[in-house]
Amino acid sequence: MIQWLKELDEVLRGRKGDRALLAAGTGHIHIRPLVSISIVLGVVYGLFMGLYAVLTRTPPCYMQMFASAVKVPILFILTLVITFPSLYVFSALLGVNLNPKDTLRLILAPISANLAVLASLGPITAFFTLSTSSYAFMKLLNVFFFGVSGVIGLKVLLTMLSRLNAAQTPAVSANPSGQTDEKSDAKAAGQLIPVPQEGDMARTTFRMWLVIYGLVGAQMGWVLRPFIGAPDLPFQWFRAREANVFVDLFNTIGELFGF
Repeated sequence: MIQWLKELDEVLRGRKGDRALLAAGTGHIHIRPLVSISIVLGVVYGLFMGLYAVLTRTPPCYMQMFASAVKVPILFILTLVITFPSLYVFSALLGVNLNPKDTLRLILAPISANLAVLASLGPITAFFTLSTSSYAFMKLLNVFFFGVSGVIGLKVLLTMLSRLNAAQTPAVSANPSGQTDEKSDAKAAGQLIPVPQEGDMARTTFRMWLVIYGLVGAQMGWVLRPFIGAPDLPFQWFRAREANVFVDLFNTIGELFGF
């Protein structure tokens, strides 16, 4: 357990994204400790989500609490399984020198950061659970917390990819005048438009992948619902397939504000 926490602490402090370490690959990112601590963090936040069904029902629905604790880690695992092939293909096309295992190491770091942020917001979820009975509010609060933690986790991924790309890209040699060859050639040719950089293309492409990851994660949460448990419905492990997460989110906002 101590090793798990140590590994997570190094991710949160940015030590796993050190450029000098990434220059040698991703071997310093250990899979088992990060997977283990990520599951624990997911279980912790799941317990906080399920607390609503315990406090708003008579008798308390402890099964919803248990189900949420199980389903939050599964949500992240299934989202990773579905989107991992596209991440590997994108990175290969962009020339990132990583094999599948290295790619897995690279993405586990931001996922563990994502879940750490989410678990840290658990006490706030519990506070609002104790202070309100609004199901619509609690749904939107949890969506907001998932969104915030997801953005932070994906930012960690983009930072690590940028540093990895910089570590694996040879420096451009300079000519005697002190200008890089690329700039000198552009000036000689009278070019007024900057030459696109491969790093910019890589970042743009990975941002597109991050959108895909977010969409898959959102819909996966919809498939695995309920996580909180509507107070007027009996406990269910899963609900019937209907609409999608965006329609439900729109309807929930309308319900909260009385539209």
